[in-house]
Amino acid sequence: MSLLTFSVAWLLILYYPIRIASSVITEGQQSAEAFRIFEFFGFDALLAWAIPEFGIVWHVALLIFPSLSLFVGADQTCSDREHGTLRIITLRSTRNRVFFGRFAGTILVQALLILVALCSTLVLVIARDPVLLSTGLNNMLALFVNLFITVLPFTAMMATLSTSLKTSRQVTVWAILILSVVSWSINLFAQQQPLLSYLKMLIPGYQLAEMQQLAQWDALQIAYIPLTQTILLLIIGRWIHSRQAI
Repeated sequence: MSLLTFSVAWLLILYYPIRIASSVITEGQQSAEAFRIFEFFGFDALLAWAIPEFGIVWHVALLIFPSLSLFVGADQTCSDREHGTLRIITLRSTRNRVFFGRFAGTILVQALLILVALCSTLVLVIARDPVLLSTGLNNMLALFVNLFITVLPFTAMMATLSTSLKTSRQVTVWAILILSVVSWSINLFAQQQPLLSYLKMLIPGYQLAEMQQLAQWDALQIAYIPLTQTILLLIIGRWIHSRQAI
Protein backbone atom coordinates (compact mmCIF):
# COMPACT_ATOMS: atom_id res chain seq x y z
CA MET A 1 0.00 0.00 0.00
CA SER A 2 2.86 2.38 0.79
CA LEU A 3 4.49 1.66 -2.56
CA LEU A 4 1.18 2.14 -4.38
CA THR A 5 0.51 5.41 -2.55
CA PHE A 6 3.97 6.71 -3.39
CA SER A 7 3.59 5.68 -7.05
CA VAL A 8 0.25 7.47 -7.45
CA ALA A 9 1.53 10.62 -5.71
CA TRP A 10 4.69 10.64 -7.81
CA LEU A 11 2.76 10.18 -11.06
CA LEU A 12 0.65 13.23 -10.19
CA ILE A 13 3.79 15.26 -9.51
CA LEU A 14 5.39 13.95 -12.69
CA TYR A 15 2.46 14.53 -15.02
CA TYR A 16 1.52 18.03 -13.92
CA PRO A 17 4.30 20.25 -12.45
CA ILE A 18 7.29 18.37 -13.89
CA ARG A 19 5.83 17.90 -17.37
CA ILE A 20 4.75 21.55 -17.58
CA ALA A 21 8.05 22.86 -16.20
CA SER A 22 10.06 20.74 -18.64
CA SER A 23 8.31 22.34 -21.60
CA VAL A 24 9.16 25.78 -20.20
CA ILE A 25 12.82 24.81 -19.78
CA THR A 26 12.96 23.34 -23.29
CA GLU A 27 11.86 26.70 -24.65
CA GLY A 28 14.27 28.50 -22.32
CA GLN A 29 17.23 26.55 -23.68
CA GLN A 30 16.67 28.27 -26.99
CA SER A 31 16.54 31.79 -25.58
CA ALA A 32 19.31 33.87 -23.97
CA GLU A 33 16.71 36.05 -22.28
CA ALA A 34 15.05 33.02 -20.71
CA PHE A 35 18.47 31.83 -19.51
CA ARG A 36 19.00 35.13 -17.69
CA ILE A 37 15.61 34.74 -16.04
CA PHE A 38 16.47 31.20 -14.90
CA GLU A 39 19.84 32.43 -13.66
CA PHE A 40 18.22 35.28 -11.72
CA PHE A 41 15.98 32.85 -9.82
CA GLY A 42 18.85 30.35 -9.29
CA PHE A 43 17.50 27.71 -11.68
CA ASP A 44 20.20 28.04 -14.35
CA ALA A 45 21.57 24.60 -13.35
CA LEU A 46 18.43 23.06 -14.87
CA LEU A 47 19.58 24.17 -18.32
CA ALA A 48 22.73 22.03 -17.97
CA TRP A 49 20.66 18.85 -18.28
CA ALA A 50 20.28 17.31 -21.74
CA ILE A 51 16.77 16.20 -20.76
CA PRO A 52 14.77 18.84 -18.79
CA GLU A 53 12.52 16.27 -17.11
CA PHE A 54 15.45 14.64 -15.36
CA GLY A 55 16.86 18.02 -14.36
CA ILE A 56 13.62 18.93 -12.60
CA VAL A 57 13.32 15.47 -11.06
CA TRP A 58 16.88 15.88 -9.74
CA HIS A 59 15.94 19.06 -7.85
CA VAL A 60 12.64 17.64 -6.60
CA ALA A 61 14.11 14.27 -5.60
CA LEU A 62 16.86 15.90 -3.52
CA LEU A 63 14.07 17.23 -1.31
CA ILE A 64 11.64 14.32 -1.39
CA PHE A 65 13.83 11.25 -0.85
CA PRO A 66 15.96 12.51 2.08
CA SER A 67 12.72 13.61 3.76
CA LEU A 68 11.15 10.25 2.98
CA SER A 69 14.11 8.55 4.68
CA LEU A 70 13.09 10.14 7.99
CA PHE A 71 9.85 8.16 7.90
CA VAL A 72 10.80 4.99 6.04
CA GLY A 73 13.85 4.39 8.23
CA ALA A 74 12.45 5.48 11.58
CA ASP A 75 11.59 2.05 12.96
CA GLN A 76 14.58 -0.16 12.27
CA THR A 77 15.12 -1.71 15.71
CA CYS A 78 13.34 0.45 18.31
CA SER A 79 9.91 -1.25 18.28
CA ASP A 80 11.43 -4.75 18.36
CA ARG A 81 13.55 -3.75 21.34
CA GLU A 82 10.59 -2.27 23.21
CA HIS A 83 8.31 -5.25 22.47
CA GLY A 84 10.97 -7.77 23.40
CA THR A 85 11.05 -9.41 19.97
CA LEU A 86 14.63 -8.26 19.39
CA ARG A 87 15.71 -10.66 22.13
CA ILE A 88 14.07 -13.52 20.25
CA ILE A 89 15.59 -12.48 16.92
CA THR A 90 19.11 -12.38 18.37
CA LEU A 91 18.78 -15.99 19.50
CA ARG A 92 19.31 -17.03 15.88
CA SER A 93 21.31 -14.03 14.70
CA THR A 94 23.96 -11.63 15.94
CA ARG A 95 23.39 -8.01 16.86
CA ASN A 96 25.57 -6.92 13.96
CA ARG A 97 23.44 -8.87 11.50
CA VAL A 98 20.25 -7.37 12.90
CA PHE A 99 21.58 -3.80 12.85
CA PHE A 100 23.17 -3.89 9.41
CA GLY A 101 20.42 -6.12 8.00
CA ARG A 102 17.70 -3.66 8.98
CA PHE A 103 19.77 -0.83 7.52
CA ALA A 104 20.27 -2.73 4.25
CA GLY A 105 16.57 -3.61 4.05
CA THR A 106 15.54 0.01 4.53
CA ILE A 107 17.99 1.12 1.86
CA LEU A 108 16.62 -1.47 -0.59
CA VAL A 109 13.08 -0.18 -0.04
CA GLN A 110 14.22 3.37 -0.81
CA ALA A 111 16.18 2.16 -3.84
CA LEU A 112 12.95 0.62 -5.14
CA LEU A 113 11.08 3.91 -4.63
CA ILE A 114 13.83 5.82 -6.44
CA LEU A 115 13.73 3.33 -9.30
CA VAL A 116 9.95 3.66 -9.62
CA ALA A 117 10.27 7.45 -9.78
CA LEU A 118 13.04 7.41 -12.39
CA CYS A 119 11.44 4.73 -14.59
CA SER A 120 8.20 6.70 -14.73
CA THR A 121 10.21 9.79 -15.67
CA LEU A 122 11.91 7.87 -18.46
CA VAL A 123 8.51 6.78 -19.79
CA LEU A 124 7.43 10.43 -19.88
CA VAL A 125 10.62 11.40 -21.75
CA ILE A 126 10.20 8.62 -24.35
CA ALA A 127 6.55 9.57 -24.85
CA ARG A 128 7.72 13.09 -25.72
CA ASP A 129 10.61 12.02 -27.96
CA PRO A 130 11.58 8.33 -28.48
CA VAL A 131 15.00 9.40 -29.82
CA LEU A 132 15.99 10.39 -26.27
CA LEU A 133 15.95 6.77 -25.02
CA SER A 134 19.73 6.26 -24.84
CA THR A 135 20.37 9.69 -23.31
CA GLY A 136 17.50 9.12 -20.91
CA LEU A 137 18.93 5.80 -19.73
CA ASN A 138 22.27 7.47 -19.00
CA ASN A 139 20.58 10.29 -17.07
CA MET A 140 18.42 7.80 -15.22
CA LEU A 141 21.44 5.76 -14.14
CA ALA A 142 23.28 8.90 -13.01
CA LEU A 143 20.31 10.02 -10.93
CA PHE A 144 19.83 6.60 -9.39
CA VAL A 145 23.46 6.34 -8.26
CA ASN A 146 23.52 9.89 -6.87
CA LEU A 147 20.16 9.64 -5.11
CA PHE A 148 21.05 6.26 -3.66
CA ILE A 149 24.24 7.71 -2.18
CA THR A 150 22.34 10.78 -0.98
CA VAL A 151 19.85 8.83 1.16
CA LEU A 152 22.53 6.64 2.76
CA PRO A 153 23.52 9.03 5.60
CA PHE A 154 19.89 9.87 6.38
CA THR A 155 19.06 6.17 6.71
CA ALA A 156 22.22 5.59 8.77
CA MET A 157 21.21 8.43 11.09
CA MET A 158 17.77 6.85 11.55
CA ALA A 159 19.40 3.48 12.24
CA THR A 160 21.59 5.06 14.92
CA LEU A 161 18.70 6.93 16.57
CA SER A 162 16.55 3.79 16.43
CA THR A 163 19.06 1.95 18.61
CA SER A 164 18.66 4.39 21.50
CA LEU A 165 15.05 5.68 21.34
CA LYS A 166 11.82 3.88 22.14
CA THR A 167 9.42 4.68 19.29
CA SER A 168 9.60 5.59 15.63
CA ARG A 169 7.90 8.91 16.40
CA GLN A 170 10.71 9.82 18.79
CA VAL A 171 13.27 8.82 16.17
CA THR A 172 11.64 11.06 13.55
CA VAL A 173 11.34 14.02 15.95
CA TRP A 174 14.96 13.76 17.03
CA ALA A 175 16.10 13.46 13.42
CA ILE A 176 14.24 16.66 12.52
CA LEU A 177 15.76 18.42 15.54
CA ILE A 178 19.26 17.32 14.52
CA LEU A 179 18.80 18.45 10.93
CA SER A 180 17.34 21.81 11.93
CA VAL A 181 18.42 22.96 15.41
CA VAL A 182 21.90 21.41 15.39
CA SER A 183 22.59 22.64 11.87
CA TRP A 184 21.38 26.15 12.82
CA SER A 185 23.53 26.12 15.97
CA ILE A 186 26.63 25.16 14.02
CA ASN A 187 25.99 27.97 11.53
CA LEU A 188 25.56 30.41 14.40
CA PHE A 189 28.79 29.43 16.16
CA ALA A 190 30.65 29.26 12.84
CA GLN A 191 30.10 33.00 12.43
CA GLN A 192 32.20 33.53 15.55
CA GLN A 193 34.65 30.70 14.99
CA PRO A 194 35.10 29.91 11.27
CA LEU A 195 36.84 26.63 12.07
CA LEU A 196 33.56 25.30 13.47
CA SER A 197 32.01 25.54 10.00
CA TYR A 198 33.66 22.22 9.18
CA LEU A 199 31.31 20.58 11.69
CA LYS A 200 28.50 21.13 9.17
CA MET A 201 29.94 18.27 7.16
CA LEU A 202 28.78 15.92 9.93
CA ILE A 203 25.11 16.82 9.32
CA PRO A 204 23.37 14.66 6.67
CA GLY A 205 22.27 16.77 3.73
CA TYR A 206 25.03 19.34 4.15
CA GLN A 207 25.96 18.95 0.47
CA LEU A 208 22.43 19.04 -1.04
CA ALA A 209 22.54 22.71 -2.05
CA GLU A 210 25.82 22.14 -3.86
CA MET A 211 24.55 18.97 -5.51
CA GLN A 212 21.61 20.86 -7.01
CA GLN A 213 24.05 22.96 -9.01
CA LEU A 214 25.71 19.87 -10.52
CA ALA A 215 24.30 17.83 -13.38
CA GLN A 216 24.29 14.09 -14.03
CA TRP A 217 27.57 12.33 -13.18
CA ASP A 218 29.26 15.57 -12.02
CA ALA A 219 27.44 15.24 -8.69
CA LEU A 220 29.70 12.31 -7.80
CA GLN A 221 32.47 14.85 -7.19
CA ILE A 222 31.12 15.35 -3.67
CA ALA A 223 29.89 11.79 -3.07
CA TYR A 224 32.63 11.39 -0.47
CA ILE A 225 30.64 13.60 1.94
CA PRO A 226 27.52 11.38 2.28
CA LEU A 227 29.64 8.21 2.13
CA THR A 228 31.85 9.43 4.99
CA GLN A 229 28.79 10.48 7.00
CA THR A 230 27.24 7.05 6.46
CA ILE A 231 30.32 5.19 7.67
CA LEU A 232 30.64 7.37 10.79
CA LEU A 233 26.95 7.08 11.67
CA LEU A 234 26.93 3.31 11.19
CA ILE A 235 29.99 2.94 13.42
CA ILE A 236 28.27 4.98 16.14
CA GLY A 237 24.99 3.12 15.69
CA ARG A 238 26.67 -0.27 15.79
CA TRP A 239 28.53 0.70 18.97
CA ILE A 240 25.30 1.81 20.68
CA HIS A 241 23.40 -1.25 19.46
CA SER A 242 26.04 -3.64 20.76
CA ARG A 243 25.76 -2.16 24.27
CA GLN A 244 22.03 -1.53 24.38
CA ALA A 245 19.92 -3.78 26.59
CA ILE A 246 17.47 -5.94 24.62
